[in-house]
Amino acid sequence: MRITRFPVEVARDLLDAGYVRIDQLAGRSPESLLAEIKARTKTPPPAHYLPALRMAVYFAEAEKPDPKKLFLDQWQ
Repeated sequence: MRITRFPVEVARDLLDAGYVRIDQLAGRSPESLLAEIKARTKTPPPAHYLPALRMAVYFAEAEKPDPKKLFLDQWQ
């Protein structure tokens, strides 16, 4: 994963879930990704996971991502 300012722990959970390339996130629902992570870890993810997943899906789908949208607080 190569998303600027992306939380390492979220990237690790995505890798553990089998997402090894950013383009694999295109078209996915951030909520469904969160549910996958929750099912794998069996614990509720921290609050910053959903904004991070929203940012990751945006990054995967945007041809030229807006640098202003690559901050977690933009996805709260």
